[in-house]
Amino acid sequence: MHDYSTRVPYRRRVVSSATVWVRARIATAPAIYGLIVYEVLLTAESDDGHEPPYGVLLWSLVAFVVFYFAHVFAEVLARHGADSLGLAARRGFAHSAGMLYAAILPTLALVIAALAGADGPEATGWALIVGLAVLAYIGYQATAMRGRTFWWRILGAVLAAFVGFVVMFLEYLVH
Repeated sequence: MHDYSTRVPYRRRVVSSATVWVRARIATAPAIYGLIVYEVLLTAESDDGHEPPYGVLLWSLVAFVVFYFAHVFAEVLARHGADSLGLAARRGFAHSAGMLYAAILPTLALVIAALAGADGPEATGWALIVGLAVLAYIGYQATAMRGRTFWWRILGAVLAAFVGFVVMFLEYLVH
């Protein structure tokens, strides 16, 4: 049997209020899932190469909102047994909000690339890079909050982005 009394205590680092705010909204399971789904929708929509960036954005957002409401519905239905319908709905929307937050930065990247004259696939490429950077940031911050050294933080960032890319690629293949 392992003696847990000798275990090194969890070391919290001082983090900025902005980091806390971002992590509370972006480093959640619904937000990470939403980011991956949104990135796959963007990739699938720009796949034919002829869709302009605004078309990619429009159809991806429509599909993404449908996924969002499906997630909210699942949360409400799962919570309704323990809570009133109104409370379950409020909690479902609040819990699922991270999905919407996660789409903000890739959407901005796509719009900026489109305004700069990029075609659909190129603008989508920029959105994908930003999405992977968000995953890398989450991995970096998670290891930083655990008090790890700089190189462990970099490894955490690289692994988070790599695993996110693999999951996106596999999901894209399935769709």
